[in-house]
This record gives sequence, structure tokens and C-alpha cells, in this order.
Amino acid sequence: MRRCLLSIIFIIASIEIQFYIPASALAQDEPKTYVSNCCTILYSDARHVHYFTQRIGGFKYTSTGLDDNPLNVKKRVDEIMGKVQSTLDMYPSDFHISIMLVPDYQTAEKIFRQFSTTGNVPLAFYSNKTKTIYVNVDSVTVGVLAHEMAHAVINFYFEVPPPAKMQEILAQYVDIHIWD
Repeated sequence: MRRCLLSIIFIIASIEIQFYIPASALAQDEPKTYVSNCCTILYSDARHVHYFTQRIGGFKYTSTGLDDNPLNVKKRVDEIMGKVQSTLDMYPSDFHISIMLVPDYQTAEKIFRQFSTTGNVPLAFYSNKTKTIYVNVDSVTVGVLAHEMAHAVINFYFEVPPPAKMQEILAQYVDIHIWD
């Protein structure tokens, strides 16, 4: 009798616990990460890292161009960030952001709609709230990534971030002059 009662209590407790844990937390795996000097790259599949690295020109660090060494993406992201900071002449202290590799347009749209209910879904965007650049690996380019990195640098550099239009002017300046 006691064993039966304990079993019933355990089952009820198990059911109750499920109501306190959000379904999204049960369904999603923790993202995998690569940490560079300037950022933490978050991803769910190594293929996304490979494709992202290819899209931003990160395989120039290998002789064959086919090496999946995570140092490739770390070096390339740090190099681009260094060029962005140099172009803006802004070197914020304690600067570290995240870059979330989003696998496709549908996922990018879901994430974007959490931040904005209007407008077209961009190829990438920076959220100052989460200190994260969200990039669609299907369409990212080095220019798009540099543009979003500029937004991150600007937001870190100023104690009170400048208005959105001012940030956009500076980010476009980076687009034009990053490889001068």
C-alpha cells in the first residue's frame, strides 16, 4: 500500500513539474559555442559554422580551404571586428558580443519578430538588449557582418547609444571604407 502511494505521489509530482518548465526549454538544446577574442559564436550544427566561415572568407587561413578547424572562424571574426573598430576609430573597453548563426530564413523571421513586429526581416541584425548579432547563414556576407559589428561597437562605445539613424550612417560608413 505504501509503495503504491509513493508511486502515485511520484507520478503526480512529475506531471506538476512539467507545468513549471516551459515547453520551449524542453524542446531546445543548448547552442554550441566557439569563443574568440571579441565574441562568442553560437550555433546548433557544425555545418552552419562551416558555411558561415566560407561566406565571410574565413578559409583563407588554410592551404586547402577545406579545413573545419574552429580557429578559422575565430580568426576571421576577430579580423573583421578589428577592421570595424579601426574604421570607426572606436575601441570600447570590455567589448564582447555574441553572434548567433541562424540556419534559415524561417528561423531568422521567428527571432526577428521577437524584437520587432514590423518591417522586413533583415539578413542580419544586432540587438543591443541581448548584445547579439543574429545572422542568417544562408545570406550573410562579410559586408553584412561588418555592418552589424559596427552597430555593436557603436552601442558599446557610447554610454548612451546614439539615435538609430546616426548609427546607421556610421555603419554604412564602415560598409564603404572597411577595406580602405
